Amino acid sequence: MARPSKNNADYFSHDADMRNDVKVKALRRRFSHKGYAVWCFMLEVLTDSDFFEVSFDEVNQELLAADFDVSVEELREIVEYCQKIGLLQSTQDGKVFSEAHQRRFSGLLTKRERDRERIARLAKEEKQLETKVIATEKSVSKSCRPDNSHSKVKETKVKESKIEKYPYQDIIAVWNSVCLSLPKVLKVTEARKQKMKCRFQEFGVKPDELKDFTMRLFQRVQASDFLTGRSTGKMGWCANFDWVFENPSNWVKVSEGNYDNNRGGGSINTAQKPVQAADGSQVQLGVGEYIDGSGRRTYGTGRADIPMTAAPRPSERYSWDAASNSWVML
Repeated sequence: MARPSKNNADYFSHDADMRNDVKVKALRRRFSHKGYAVWCFMLEVLTDSDFFEVSFDEVNQELLAADFDVSVEELREIVEYCQKIGLLQSTQDGKVFSEAHQRRFSGLLTKRERDRERIARLAKEEKQLETKVIATEKSVSKSCRPDNSHSKVKETKVKESKIEKYPYQDIIAVWNSVCLSLPKVLKVTEARKQKMKCRFQEFGVKPDELKDFTMRLFQRVQASDFLTGRSTGKMGWCANFDWVFENPSNWVKVSEGNYDNNRGGGSINTAQKPVQAADGSQVQLGVGEYIDGSGRRTYGTGRADIPMTAAPRPSERYSWDAASNSWVML
């Protein structure tokens, strides 16, 4: 199967005098540094999105606001002002883009399309040549010996092609065992396999490393109050398995901690409710802590084993020290 077409970019050129553009100056005067920061964040998001445009529906507004560390109201106000002064534009189906930003990548997309056409043409020519060679071999020898080496090689390749490269079922089993607060996955569909395959290729993770990799990823999802809908006002939406693998951005942001609780450190969230342990007792968790699918109390990547009687983790700057049985500042 051919690799999916790439319709985004890994980086964009940031002009040294972008802050002095007359429109950007107006944005800075209106919203100060926060407006300029959100504008730069939007350029990064657009660069990473297919065809350099991003949906700006209600759910994505909340996700972008959480990522940019601003309120949804601030994000909407800044984006609307950017549209007013012409920094951003919108489509009829609710997507946001920048005409100037897209123009910079028009040449890149054109080159990629030419390269795809060239590769497809070469593949077709190679296939035609292979067909001619096989036809020539058949005409030379009409008899086919049982131990023919060509037949054995062909049979081996057919068998190998039927073996799936990625452990899709195992990965879904990890999701169902870790993300207990989120909807379970009941079926491995071809669409889900394709999305998972694309994401695995982007990250460059080897098939035998995927189970541990996704275990750490899903533990981070389960620990996030925002993604599980535990945070105030977010009960109407929560992440699911398909959201994690939907595009090249979502699971990168999860891996980089954009949805971690108390991102950037700080004091313990005293408003967090105690959770129930496997033995029925109530446990007060600290910053970034959670109970995993096996009933262990842990945090971060899930390697630490925290006693249920331990004090709550004070902040992201603390790590559990098993030797002293206490939290230690990093």
